[in-house]
Amino acid sequence: MTPQPMKKCLIILNVFFLIISINSVEAQQSSSTITGRVVDKETLPLPFANVALYAANDSSLVKVGFTDDQGKFILPGLELGSYWMKISFVGFQSYLSDKFDLAPNQELTWKEVRLENGGETLDEVVVQGDVPILEVKQGQITFNVAQSINTVGISTLEILRKTPNVLIDNAGNIRLMGRTGAIVALNGKILPVSGSDLTAYLQTIQTDQIESIELITEPGAQYDAVGTSGVINIVLKKNSDLGSNGSFSSGYSIGNKSRYNTSLSGNYRNNLLNVFGSYSYNKYQNPYDEDFLTQQRDLVIDLVAKGDLALNRHAFQTGIDFNISPKSVIGFLANGSFLDGSLDIADRATFASSSGIDGLLMAESNNLVTRTDLSFNLNYRFQNENGTFFNVDADYAYFDNSLNNRQPNQILDPSGSTIITENLYITNAPTVIDIKSIKADTEFALGQGNLSLGMKFTDIQSDNTFEFFRAEEDNLILDPERSNDFSYSENVTAAYTSYKINWGEKYKLVTGLRAEYTQTKGNLQTQQSFESDLFERNYLNFFPSVSFSYLPNENHDWSFGANRRINRPNYKSLNPFQFLLNEFYLEQGNPFLLPEYATNITIGHTYKSTVTSSLTYNQIKNLFGDLYLPLDDNRSLGTSVNLDKQAQLTLNISAPLTVSEWWEVYGTVTGFYVQNKFDTLNTSFDAETTSMSLSLQNTFSLPKSWNIELSGFYNSPTLLGVYKTGTIWTVDIGAQKSLWNDRGSFTIGVSDIFKTNYLPQLVSSSLITVDQRRIEDTRRFLVSFSYKFGNIKLKSSRARDTGVDEEKSRTN
Repeated sequence: MTPQPMKKCLIILNVFFLIISINSVEAQQSSSTITGRVVDKETLPLPFANVALYAANDSSLVKVGFTDDQGKFILPGLELGSYWMKISFVGFQSYLSDKFDLAPNQELTWKEVRLENGGETLDEVVVQGDVPILEVKQGQITFNVAQSINTVGISTLEILRKTPNVLIDNAGNIRLMGRTGAIVALNGKILPVSGSDLTAYLQTIQTDQIESIELITEPGAQYDAVGTSGVINIVLKKNSDLGSNGSFSSGYSIGNKSRYNTSLSGNYRNNLLNVFGSYSYNKYQNPYDEDFLTQQRDLVIDLVAKGDLALNRHAFQTGIDFNISPKSVIGFLANGSFLDGSLDIADRATFASSSGIDGLLMAESNNLVTRTDLSFNLNYRFQNENGTFFNVDADYAYFDNSLNNRQPNQILDPSGSTIITENLYITNAPTVIDIKSIKADTEFALGQGNLSLGMKFTDIQSDNTFEFFRAEEDNLILDPERSNDFSYSENVTAAYTSYKINWGEKYKLVTGLRAEYTQTKGNLQTQQSFESDLFERNYLNFFPSVSFSYLPNENHDWSFGANRRINRPNYKSLNPFQFLLNEFYLEQGNPFLLPEYATNITIGHTYKSTVTSSLTYNQIKNLFGDLYLPLDDNRSLGTSVNLDKQAQLTLNISAPLTVSEWWEVYGTVTGFYVQNKFDTLNTSFDAETTSMSLSLQNTFSLPKSWNIELSGFYNSPTLLGVYKTGTIWTVDIGAQKSLWNDRGSFTIGVSDIFKTNYLPQLVSSSLITVDQRRIEDTRRFLVSFSYKFGNIKLKSSRARDTGVDEEKSRTN
């Protein structure tokens, strides 16, 4: 049964979304628009020029826009009034218009603006204006975390769970736009963890370090082909101000247990170099309750678990960019984090057959974890005034992860008074991964368009050791049958080409082709019996992509995109050792797991640069799936397998609305049709479902520099691989006060007000049924303070992506 509070909240959310959608149509019908074009003295278009509209009565900023590749801009959704406009671009004199009046429903076409050379230098440019919480464009949705009140003082994992069109299951698998196979990257570098290790890592990164989260659903050929549903790129803040400056922030939250974080960053920049660094500390605690109900053959196991996760993370970043000439920059970047913590789990289970309760399980699991992540990047970039550039990245990354587990297990009689069996298991599982990468990219004009070329080589070495001990008479005895050493190497050589061209002002085409040759080798040293101790696989894949846009007029923008993508298995899922969760549950990797491949086709439309919609068809071959299998001794084995295929159809609609000058709303609704099929390991699965998700962001601007944000999302039941999920929804509220001329801010809030942000999951087959639910410490009161010191004049900074991309999402 659906809880009554959830029903009421869901009704309110749906009715409210319907109302604002209707009002949005009316608002569009009664709003005005300004369009225009900006060129230089040679009448060549100036892309990314800043266009700012001000109210004539008090010079307050009304709207900010930027010019596109053709130098065009559009300022939609304007009300009746008097305004003046400023247009600026680095190295050019700014344009200031006279005062003018805008009538209701007017579509004003501004005369072509020609900017003259000179004027503002790079050191003098000040960019002002509000950044929206959500930005939607072809192939990408950007969630501007730094602009959201309800993201202050919480972890990155919680942010992703609040991000529109992102869903994370109980095992840490991430779904983007309703599709499985999303990859998480940090500043363009794909994280080398997945599943529960990924969620543990994301729990320790606080939002005060994050600028935005990019949901890239249509990556081009220049991106690694990994990510069958796309890439979730977490962009960290980087101070780009001139002179000496920095920032300090600290946050505290309380739920069942407390969490706190603090960070400090500093920056020095002049015309020759930029030196920057940051340090952060995070204390994360997450008690949770978990239920497992398993039925296999004649046995039913009802397990209740209580977990307590505690993590400490120290992180740093330091770097330098040196301008060796007006056109060339060389830079060095180092990132590192050091994590230690514990996870204590208490399992209590009854197991029964048709004759009644057979006994009880009492199990403890005490885990100690340490993790060191270090990465280094050396970058050179050349770019001239014609847009030609050449970029080289050399990267090295090192990951050292250690997990020590102590697990006492007791089997008791049905009354719980007599111990039938008692065992103590100790495991030690260190993992070391080295990643080396070098890549080179270039782009230059060719014919009427631009040609991009690039190459990348990656070498990965991973060593996974698993030592299993039994305690016998106060001695630890190594069990060679359940211990092993698994080494894995992977080399990927990639090359790509891409060409983009514009035909007039209405047509734009981007085509690309990426080739990747992969060589893998796994070597298993163990006394267990396997078909082969040496696993080798070499394969060559091609990944085409195409993107086409058509702009028939200023009100409509149509687009079409198609691409092919790949997900390679993460390193842990390939290791065939058996990891004991308790006497009834084990986990094991699968060295024969194949890569999964996805084909994506999308048709998109944007109305008046505000209302966006898209329809996507996605098909995945060899879909990764987590499967429970019954063993002969009444235990259950969790492993990864390749499902036959998944087909999905997705419809997404997003729309902003200015209800009043103090109330802004952004709504997103997505509908899915999903079909999953497989028949493997004596288990078959054939299911389909239609589901939807809804997201709302309300921002209220109040007097005395106060802002309030009310946000929430709702996801209906759907399919995640072989899992059928239940309903999940949440509502958050927060308030923020700006202090000292926007140098400081104070934020308070409550997350998951109704404590509904948990995901029920069910997997059912002819062999086994598993029903599980996990409730974490999500309802929390949060308070945060931040302060900026030094020169806080904004200036655009050099964008830096490094070469370690795909590899940093797959290691464990």
